[in-house]
Amino acid sequence: MSGLGQVIRKITTDDYDAVAALLASAFGRQDEADLVRRLWAEHATKFERVSEISGVIVGYCAFSPVTSKPDLDGLLLGLGPLAVAPEHQNQGIGSELVHTGLKICRDNNARLIAVLGDPKYYARFGFEPASKRKMTWAGFDAGDAFRVITRDDDDLDVEDIRVIHYHPAFDSVS
Repeated sequence: MSGLGQVIRKITTDDYDAVAALLASAFGRQDEADLVRRLWAEHATKFERVSEISGVIVGYCAFSPVTSKPDLDGLLLGLGPLAVAPEHQNQGIGSELVHTGLKICRDNNARLIAVLGDPKYYARFGFEPASKRKMTWAGFDAGDAFRVITRDDDDLDVEDIRVIHYHPAFDSVS
């Protein structure tokens, strides 16, 4: 629990409607809510956490499996979506969700965690430009917005560029 009276916990199926509403509100459109519903339907999330204050869900963070070509062994994850209710943004809720999620990923020996998002925001968590690790996102050239964290002891150097693929459910999000 943070100083905000926030509790971060595992999601339950009873939370699905509230999370979908939160996603639609936070992003101002339905696409991310539809994405997460597809991920749930396909059991394609590995770790999910919600943040609640006084019993109301105000934040959500998901990690789902990603793949790479050439192949990488081990647990490879993509962070997203991350959302905080508009009236609760800029209070540290998203940061707490990311920190909690990254700890869970590390505790489960994730080899790679990828994210597509604001480079300045995600740099504070240790995400570096994927291009530094000769990686790119299969969706399009996202530049420094496509970022990764790898294990400290991991040598991922390859001659060819490694292409990271998110779950197919992400393909329909614009």
